[in-house]
Amino acid sequence: MKKQYIKFSRRAVSILLASAYAGMMLIGCGQEAAEETETVSELIPVEVQNPEAGTLTLKNEFVGTVSPEEFVYVIPMVSAEVLSADVSVGDTVVAGQELCKLDSEAAELQLASAQAQYDSVEANVDAAQVGYQIAQAQYESALAQIDVQNEQTQRQKDLQLYQMQIQIDSINSGIDDINEQMADLSEDKRDAEEKKDDLKKAKNRANAYAEQAEAAYGQAQAAYNATLDAYEYDDAQAKYQAAAAEVTALELPGVKDSYVGDYDKALEDAKAALKAAGEDLKKAEEEIAYFKKSMDEARSAVSSAQSAVSQTESAYEQVEAGIESIEDGQEQLGDTLSDTYKSLEQTEAIKNMTEASLNIDTTPVQDASKKTAALGVDSAAATVNSAKVGAEGAKVAIDSAEYQLDMYTLTAPIDGVIEAVNVKEHDFASPNGPAFVISNKNTMTVTFNVSEGIRGTLRVGQKIQVDRNGKQYDAVITEIGSMIDQNTGLFAVKSCVSTPDDSLLTGSSVKVIADTYSQNEALLIPYDAVYYDDSQPYVYVAVDGIARRKDVETGIFDAETITVLSGLDAADVLITSWSANLRDGAEISVQQQNGE
Repeated sequence: MKKQYIKFSRRAVSILLASAYAGMMLIGCGQEAAEETETVSELIPVEVQNPEAGTLTLKNEFVGTVSPEEFVYVIPMVSAEVLSADVSVGDTVVAGQELCKLDSEAAELQLASAQAQYDSVEANVDAAQVGYQIAQAQYESALAQIDVQNEQTQRQKDLQLYQMQIQIDSINSGIDDINEQMADLSEDKRDAEEKKDDLKKAKNRANAYAEQAEAAYGQAQAAYNATLDAYEYDDAQAKYQAAAAEVTALELPGVKDSYVGDYDKALEDAKAALKAAGEDLKKAEEEIAYFKKSMDEARSAVSSAQSAVSQTESAYEQVEAGIESIEDGQEQLGDTLSDTYKSLEQTEAIKNMTEASLNIDTTPVQDASKKTAALGVDSAAATVNSAKVGAEGAKVAIDSAEYQLDMYTLTAPIDGVIEAVNVKEHDFASPNGPAFVISNKNTMTVTFNVSEGIRGTLRVGQKIQVDRNGKQYDAVITEIGSMIDQNTGLFAVKSCVSTPDDSLLTGSSVKVIADTYSQNEALLIPYDAVYYDDSQPYVYVAVDGIARRKDVETGIFDAETITVLSGLDAADVLITSWSANLRDGAEISVQQQNGE
């Protein structure tokens, strides 16, 4: 409803201005103005622009109250006359600085009395401690005599028992050595048994390998003999030698001249026969050499296998002999261990008998002597404790008097500025009200209230502006209330002004400006470019010299700009000026676009 009212008002103003202008023209120009009006073009002059994509953020204003971040009341703890007041309103003080002094004569007298009582009790403590030291010395002397007697008796016992313990330790050491030897022999026997099993397996493998090697040698020898027979090696050699002799004979000097027949053909045939015989001989030699090598390798394998069989049999016999030797050693060590255990039992029995004879109980006599000496120490200690209790009570009285005396001097608990002074010299101060009010104004707090909807748009750490009589300060939100105020129905929000000055007075009201609602990635257009048909917003766009209506969905807006969520594109040419004749389908003339 507010938007429609603004539109109507602007249109009405435009109509009035147009009417006034027309009247002036009629009065001034008469009939010429009427004729000129008839020639005016029917095109509607408009201004246009393209929508721009961007973000629109709304700012809201609130009323806030200024207060110091730190604020304390200094209240006297006692009732007394004010002797001096050293500060005034507006003074800057530091923590611990004296603000005023009260009449403390009664407290000082009480402290002096408590100190005198404490000194008297301390003298009693010193005398009691001297008596305790004497009783303690007598008790320690009695204990020393008992200790000397016990030490002499114990030395005799220890000497006899030590000698017997040495014998027992020696026997136990011998038993440990025998057990270690037994364990070593058992481990050696296990190792020998495992080695015996391994050698037995190795011997079987060696025998099998020897048998395989002998069989392979027989096969290789048979293959070698068969190759000699197959290639008739001797005949091949003779045939090659004969062919070579024939070629040599033909190549002798003078043979060609005396040869009867075709010499060149005969020499060529002889060389061909030599080449064929050579190839046959070479093939026979290669085959025979291959099988001879196989036979030699088989013979070497037989020799290696037989050697391995011999070595494994020898090692197997040695291991068997070693196992027998280990078993003999185990039997001998078992007999020795049995004899040693018997010796240990005898020695321990003798030791027990000796120890029983030496342990004659002298404790009752010694305890009686100790008890008599301890009674004197306990009595002296009780006297000392009683005196110390009295001294502690006197010390508490001193501390109480000192604490009371400190209450007669009022000091500043924090650094800050004196906001109020409620006492003056020779007045009577009492705990019924604060004597001073101090605030720390290095940082000021501004508190303002917001609705639940706006609360959801704010965040801790958000920057805001604080305005005091036209002067602005930067501030940051530090706290957003989570509980609604029952009186106002609003939520309290606190912000911090880190650079305050004297104009931000405690309790003063200020204006708070904060960004609230925001829409991103929306089309931004002038607020006046939107029209409404009942509740449906729409705009006009220029299309080929014609005004076209477009229904749109709008979002948030301020006094100048409104966001369009749908129905309009950035490429559209938006009509931004108003005209009484503007309608869907009207012919238009673009007068200005984007400021040009």
